[in-house]
Amino acid sequence: MPKASPIQNQFNAGELSLQLKGRTDIDKYVSGCETLENFLPQVHGPVRKRPGSRFVKEVKDSSKTVRLLSFEYSTEQAYILEFGDLYVRFYKDGGNITSGGSPYEIVSPYSHTEVFQLQYAQSADVTYISHPNHPPYKLARTGHTAWTLTEVDFDWPAFNDENATTTTITASAVTGTGITLTASSATFEATHVGSYFRIIETIESKHDEWETAKSLVIGDIRNYDGKLYKATSSATTGTRPPIHTEGNESDGGVSWDFMHDGAGYAKITAYTSSTVVTADVVKRLPDSSTGGSKRWSEGAWSSYRGYPKTVSFYEDRLWFAGSSSRPQTLWASTSGDYENHKYGTNDDDALNYTINSQEVNTIEWLLPGKALSVGTSGSEFIVSASSLDEAITPTNVKIVPQTTYGSTSIRPIRIGTATVFVQKASRKVREFTFSYDNDSYVAPNLTLLAEHVTGTGVVDMAYQQEPSQILWFPCSCGTLVGLTYDRPNDVVAWHRQTLSGNVKSVATIPHWDADQDSTWLVVERTINGNTVKYIEYIEKYLADSTAFFVDSGLTYNGAPATVISGLGHLEGETVSILTDGYAHPSLVVTSGSITLGKAASVVSIGLPVVSTLKTMPLEAGAADGTAQGKTMRITNVVVRFFETGPQVFYGADTIDMNEYHMRKPAMAMGAPVDLFTGDTEPLPWPEGYEVSPQVTLQHKLPLPCTILAVMPQVHTYDR
Repeated sequence: MPKASPIQNQFNAGELSLQLKGRTDIDKYVSGCETLENFLPQVHGPVRKRPGSRFVKEVKDSSKTVRLLSFEYSTEQAYILEFGDLYVRFYKDGGNITSGGSPYEIVSPYSHTEVFQLQYAQSADVTYISHPNHPPYKLARTGHTAWTLTEVDFDWPAFNDENATTTTITASAVTGTGITLTASSATFEATHVGSYFRIIETIESKHDEWETAKSLVIGDIRNYDGKLYKATSSATTGTRPPIHTEGNESDGGVSWDFMHDGAGYAKITAYTSSTVVTADVVKRLPDSSTGGSKRWSEGAWSSYRGYPKTVSFYEDRLWFAGSSSRPQTLWASTSGDYENHKYGTNDDDALNYTINSQEVNTIEWLLPGKALSVGTSGSEFIVSASSLDEAITPTNVKIVPQTTYGSTSIRPIRIGTATVFVQKASRKVREFTFSYDNDSYVAPNLTLLAEHVTGTGVVDMAYQQEPSQILWFPCSCGTLVGLTYDRPNDVVAWHRQTLSGNVKSVATIPHWDADQDSTWLVVERTINGNTVKYIEYIEKYLADSTAFFVDSGLTYNGAPATVISGLGHLEGETVSILTDGYAHPSLVVTSGSITLGKAASVVSIGLPVVSTLKTMPLEAGAADGTAQGKTMRITNVVVRFFETGPQVFYGADTIDMNEYHMRKPAMAMGAPVDLFTGDTEPLPWPEGYEVSPQVTLQHKLPLPCTILAVMPQVHTYDR
């Protein structure tokens, strides 16, 4: 009957799958748990109770879907955006931005059923937004209550390849609004309204080239460097050729109006028939347009062709990708001019590139790094120049397939040198990173040892870098799943957070105190019989009288008071309460208030947060090998805590538990119990003989709790 005293002094493997209960041979077993709920594993080993979530505001319409997005100009100017049904609201410094006493909001083109398909890329005070059902938009900020969301007015939109049929298009005029475009055969659809059509000509073969010292009259047309100019004065040409691309400039002798550079385009405003539409000229059409031209091309994005579903910045270009008609195509703007998609062969010209693969793989996301990572529905690719030391140009684009797992459209996150993305079935989370051993990218499964935590499917993702490195994933079941992630230290630790409601969306921004990141949530709750959606954020970890370990909570801070009001968002709920650092008995919110038994100055009130840790089956060895499958008896357990408040329970499970009483006889009654740091005395175990026993710990009061080590004493019996 060997006696052993094993120690579990690290929990940074997180919650492990039940299917690993027999894998005592793997390293993660000794630092993992069967249950880790409302605890946050720390990179260096301990677990710490999750702080509570602070209530901010109910969303505009709780009956509809809401998504949170972040907008970060700097640590001092960071916002959370509430995208709902055809509107956007804004949050900053822990509160809702108001104007004239009401929540400040702007109109949005996106319905509540579309908000989870939004993808975005930010540059300074402008965020470009893509959606497969809408043209690209940009959200711009000039002040806290000065935001605009407008359709991108491209200087030159993206176009498809030039027409290769005999169909001609004839324009009724080369400039103006309300002109008519007539096709020689069926070309147009009603959904072409809003689309662009370009008409092209080869100007070198139609117009003389500009030369110096030539006598010209008003109306003469010349070309230079592929651009066409019309003289607006009668004179002799000077020594400076015209090179401008708009307006009027002189060559030193003749004044020249810029006409076009071989192409112009118009935007369709009305549909008449399959051969006739009305349009407004945006860039002057070539004169040949009025005689009919086979050289035309259609805009790449429209209601008819579909719009790109993803957007990103890379190498000072704005990239779009993945429309319904061209699901494998990427479009990149000219260098430094994000709203210009004019193609060419110069290094800074815009470009488009279509992935060639055996199967149609819709592009789901783009993410910049040393190369541009591309996630599709079936594979992952890397886009770069021919050499990684070069910048991408229209003539050196290289796209190479790397892995074949496939992705969802959930926006991936880059952490260090790795890209974390959600696999196409939404249940696996993968780490896309370069492997020097394979000389290519690999994508190991981060959920391999805990496949159950994301088993219902991930719906959103955000990353909190400070104070802990945590990836947050709301799941379709409503659970908020966290991944403490520090690859250099081999920490991949999953944990589950229950917030007495269903978490629907998550986003992170720098905290307004500039000392950590703040995680914001949309939480759906049932309050007083009604379904509501609340905007909340997870508070800081505090260990004094301001400690906040309640969910959907608020804090009163003022003169001593017994009646605390303003709690209407928790009407009818039984709430946990911390008063001046002391855990007050639970109360029910009635008419939006509670009445304390004793006046207090700092009072935090909210839904209880119960944290639970359950170890894997103990492996303490036996006289003839493993202890697994053998009858064991835990005689006692010692737990090492750090700054932990009272009401810690221990036992084999959460049903039959003993409490470790931290209040000692010498402590004054009615005063708060000091936070405990150190080892408990040997705690008698409430169970008897068990096969493969486990230790469960639970903390229930709205106070801090950090567990450093669990040290049971175990007797193991032979079979």
